[in-house]
Amino acid sequence: MARSKIWKYYDKINLQTAQCLLCEKIIKTCGNTSNLMKHMKTHPQIDVNDHDSIVVRGMLKREPNPIKSRGRKLLKYASIKIKSEPKGEIEADPVGPDMDVNIIELVDAEAHAAVESVVNEETYANWAAAETESAAETASAEDIIEFEPKEAQDHNDQTAALYQTLQQDEPQPEVQLMVSNFQTSHNTTYQDSLAYFVCRDKQPLHIIQGEGFKRLAQVLCPAFQLPSVDQLGAHISQKAQLQTAQLRQNFAHLQTLSLSCAINTTAEQQSSYLEVTAHYYDGVHRRARTLSVQALPAQYNASNIVERLERVCQRFDIDKSKIVCIVSRSSRLLENAVASLLGSQRHVPCFAHLLETLFELVAQRQEFSALCDKVRRCVAYHLSSCSNLVAPQLQLDVTGRAITTYEMLERYVRQAAQLQKVQQLDPALMLTSSELELAGELLAVLAPLASAVRQLCGGSAFSYPSASNALPIAYTVLNEMKQPENAEQQHQVSYDIRLFVIRLLEERFEGMEKNTQLALSSLLDPRFRNMPFQSASLVAKYMTHLYDLYEEKGGAIAAESGEEASTESYDIWAAYRAFSHEKHKHITMNGESENMDEISSYFCTNISSLQTEPLLLWKDLSQFHPFLHSLAKKYMHIPASAIPPARIFTASGEEFAQHRKLMGEHMNNMLLMADCTQEEWQL
Repeated sequence: MARSKIWKYYDKINLQTAQCLLCEKIIKTCGNTSNLMKHMKTHPQIDVNDHDSIVVRGMLKREPNPIKSRGRKLLKYASIKIKSEPKGEIEADPVGPDMDVNIIELVDAEAHAAVESVVNEETYANWAAAETESAAETASAEDIIEFEPKEAQDHNDQTAALYQTLQQDEPQPEVQLMVSNFQTSHNTTYQDSLAYFVCRDKQPLHIIQGEGFKRLAQVLCPAFQLPSVDQLGAHISQKAQLQTAQLRQNFAHLQTLSLSCAINTTAEQQSSYLEVTAHYYDGVHRRARTLSVQALPAQYNASNIVERLERVCQRFDIDKSKIVCIVSRSSRLLENAVASLLGSQRHVPCFAHLLETLFELVAQRQEFSALCDKVRRCVAYHLSSCSNLVAPQLQLDVTGRAITTYEMLERYVRQAAQLQKVQQLDPALMLTSSELELAGELLAVLAPLASAVRQLCGGSAFSYPSASNALPIAYTVLNEMKQPENAEQQHQVSYDIRLFVIRLLEERFEGMEKNTQLALSSLLDPRFRNMPFQSASLVAKYMTHLYDLYEEKGGAIAAESGEEASTESYDIWAAYRAFSHEKHKHITMNGESENMDEISSYFCTNISSLQTEPLLLWKDLSQFHPFLHSLAKKYMHIPASAIPPARIFTASGEEFAQHRKLMGEHMNNMLLMADCTQEEWQL
């Protein structure tokens, strides 16, 4: 019995399965060819009765009729390349000598864009017609074993293979144009990613000139040609111009924002820069964007700073009436500059700088510094000797970073038992038992202060804490200092240092309480409200201020809030919150408290979870306190620090200064783009 002609389109795998040469699906044969014939109807370009057609795996060769291919459906993981083979190249094929041959090949997926311009219109028409065939006429799902194509190669290998194909096959002009566009778009993508790398990680541009970096780029993407330093700088400059225009639009729609400014001086004291950052809310998320880093003259004054702040406002179209305040270090020069620009009441002191000053003053006390000097010598000897595996956590402090001195002492006390086992260590270098006991007491005294610093630094070297955290942290540290455990048994040195820190904290806390922006940011934070205040008279003053604002603007804000709620889509959980709030009020409130206004009811309610972002809490509270919600959006974006606290307290500050020095003339644009997300980079 002659073999069925359908087998020309299949490879027989075993007695029960066969693989289609066109789409590589595996079909159950069940001892006959019925399923094979049904499956072939999914390929409308195939004429089973055409004896002249020749099929190779993934390839059909036949007479020069318009090729009817279900390319868009079958070639999900590949594209189509149509080419005309000269007669001389196919003499080995059993096809007529006078015919041209159209070949459909499976090529890289990256060339898929070329299909759009070269595939015959009839391809799609036949594909659409095939889709409407009855399911009864095709092989059923249970008769088909889906063929899983191999995973696509690495993106860069695909690109290199595409270029190699171009050099060998001399493709049609349309395909050449498509591939040229493809190359241009991918070069732009790679260049954007390269710019994102140097900006985000704050690396100098000349890093791309290193031999190792060039080798890495060649391995990852052989087809990509690295730009020069000037070309990369020009690309970043172009991106910065686009981002500036986008920020101008964003700031135009903001009701309020705050600024922070800091003067950064290089280690050699040769140059100083004014760094300006904007803080605002994007939805319910706080954003901090570095706007400008401008050089200052060698002998700068307040007018030089005001001039540069004015320049920033003009560049980004920032209306000065929208600026709630400017956060900076507590220096007369910066305070005068802020007063000239906005007024003396709109300056907020940097809380991180306050804690830094406290630690520096403690580290300078003779009793504490003598103890730390001895520990420093012991740690330095231990790290330089071969015994460093005994206490691997030991670490020297960093000059100019007082918190690292505390951490050095803390690690030493923790590892003291292991260090006593090291025979190479001179006993004179080690702390005596009484000194070790004193070190433990000093660590306990300063523990609340160290915890406050770590809380401010957070999990990122570039994050800014909210100003609403400043008063609660300072209030808690002061309260902990005033309630020592076993004070009567405490060493005199640790007792004196405790009193010293309490006195400094009380002086600074009083000034913080009197700062309107710091006070209102804490009052309007549902996590804290009126709790972190020592002065009852100041709280009463701020409450009066809130009532005055409420009488002036409360009605208009409530009307706006109601209008916004009516235009938004219906939210079932918002309705639930309103219902549950009313029910809770009827259950818990008496006759007098039922008539409380929104300000009184807000401060009479329990404080909210400390683990939730303030504006997320206000999503639930806004319908009951619309006026306070509008004020919260005005004050909650204020930062507690003029620069990220990690740059003040840790070694990352010195690293950042070194990187900034190497950025050169591109520093301003690079720092502007460093805060952009991948979406803003369009990666």
